[in-house]
Amino acid sequence: MKKLLLFTLLLAGCQTSYHLTGQQNNRLAVDGSVVADTSTVRWLMPYRQNLDKTMNEPLVTFTERLEKKAPESALDDILADALLVQAGKRYGKAIDVSHLNYGGIRNGLPAGAVTTGNVFEVMPFDNQLVVLTLTGTQLMQFLNHFAANDEALVVGGVRVRMANKTINSATLGNGRAIVPGETYTVAMSDYIANGGSGADFLKTITARDNVNYLIRDALIEYFREQGKAGQPVTPKADGRITIE
Repeated sequence: MKKLLLFTLLLAGCQTSYHLTGQQNNRLAVDGSVVADTSTVRWLMPYRQNLDKTMNEPLVTFTERLEKKAPESALDDILADALLVQAGKRYGKAIDVSHLNYGGIRNGLPAGAVTTGNVFEVMPFDNQLVVLTLTGTQLMQFLNHFAANDEALVVGGVRVRMANKTINSATLGNGRAIVPGETYTVAMSDYIANGGSGADFLKTITARDNVNYLIRDALIEYFREQGKAGQPVTPKADGRITIE
C-alpha cells in the first residue's frame, strides 16, 4: 500500500502544468487568397460530383418566376397543393386540408428549369409531415390562428374569406362546409404540430399521425411528377384567399 501511494505521488509530481501567458488573434479572410488543400479536394470530389448531380436534377419547367406574397401567390398555392397531393399518397388516405408555415418558405422558384437544389432553397428545413385529425371547431381555430398571426395563410384544400385578419367563412375545396362536430385530416409540418408559430393548442391533439416523410421531399416528388408531362407549367393563384 505504501509503495502504491509513493508511486502515485511520484507520478503526480512528474506531470507538467501549463498556464496561459498570453493570446493573440488574426482575422483570416475566406477568399481566393486561401489555398485549398489538394488532398482534401481530391477526397471530397466524388461526393461533390454526386451532390451536384442530385441538386442539379431538373424537375419541372415554369414559364415565369414564382415568389411568395401575402395574402396569396401562385407559389403559395402550388406548394400547398403539392403537400396536399403527396401527403394523401404517403398517408394512404385523402387529406382534407394542407398547411405550410409562411415564414418557412425561404425563397422563390425560378423561371425555366426548377431543380432539386431550388426546392432546397425554398424549404431548407428537415421538417417532417404530420397529419392531425381536427374537429371542425378546431380546424377553424387553426385557420384563424394563422390568418391572424402569419403574413399569409398558405393552405390547400380550403377556400377562405377574411377581413381584418379574421376568417368570415371557410369551405373545403369541393364546396363542403366545415361542420363543427365533424372531423378533418390536416397535413402540416412537425414544427407546427408541435406548437410552433404560437400554435400551442395543437399540442393537446391526440389524433396525430407522424408520417416519416420530409415536407421538402413531398415538394420534390410532386414537381418531378409534373415535369414528366414534358410541358412548361404556368402556376397561377386561384383566389382561395379572399380579402373582404
